[in-house]
Amino acid sequence: MTNPNPNEQFSRDGFYVHQSSGIPLDLLQQARQRISHILDHEYETGAQPWGYFGDKDKELTRVTQIHMTDSALFKLITHPAIGQLAAALTGANTIKVWGCQLFYKPAGSQDQGNVGFHRDSEHMPYFKSGVLTGWLPLTAINANSGPLTVIKGSHQWQKSNQFTGGEVQDMGNQKNHIQQEQGIDHWPEEKLLMPLSGISFHDFDLLHGSYPNTSEFDRCAISLGLMTDKAQFDPTVEDYGYGLVLDDERFCPTIFQRE
Repeated sequence: MTNPNPNEQFSRDGFYVHQSSGIPLDLLQQARQRISHILDHEYETGAQPWGYFGDKDKELTRVTQIHMTDSALFKLITHPAIGQLAAALTGANTIKVWGCQLFYKPAGSQDQGNVGFHRDSEHMPYFKSGVLTGWLPLTAINANSGPLTVIKGSHQWQKSNQFTGGEVQDMGNQKNHIQQEQGIDHWPEEKLLMPLSGISFHDFDLLHGSYPNTSEFDRCAISLGLMTDKAQFDPTVEDYGYGLVLDDERFCPTIFQRE
């Protein structure tokens, strides 16, 4: 059996997983060591993150624009392997990082570690098209650690946000509502399991979320908002400040440029 074409799979399923990103392990480990400092509000560069949400000891904690707070994390998210892989999936000539978020899910957080099923496009509608999301684990991700869970092919479903949302924690009830709304019996859910060296990419309209971390170890990952040269924007909605910094390489660095 031949291996699936990554571009075809990304287009059909709305996501693609690389079990090996090509990022050096020592860089990933160095970045992982810096996470505890960020969670303790210690920022190596002196720059503050744009947002800090959650209690790191008992619930999912989200910290935005972390690459501005630490040089090791900036070096990680600008590693050329990320841009090369994203460009190969999309055919883009340019890949920029428009946003970067830490998602820290402590062991034992139960439902407070949930991320409800949502589309990235509903939380950031300023980006109309030409964007995708990278998901870079800083710990090995197994079935018990609250892995990113995607709904295969859902980027092609009707774009209703009535029952979706990352803030929802009762995911069983949420799933039932979405199935009824979409008129489907089959829920094509898939957990994305990866070693420390892995990375996944998903479509901006793909439904995804994550369940509790029931393992003995904290789960840590970085979500990367990636923008291609084909990006289009909606100036009629809130841009949350990103419209002002997209051309600033300190905030939104270019990580791939086709020659």
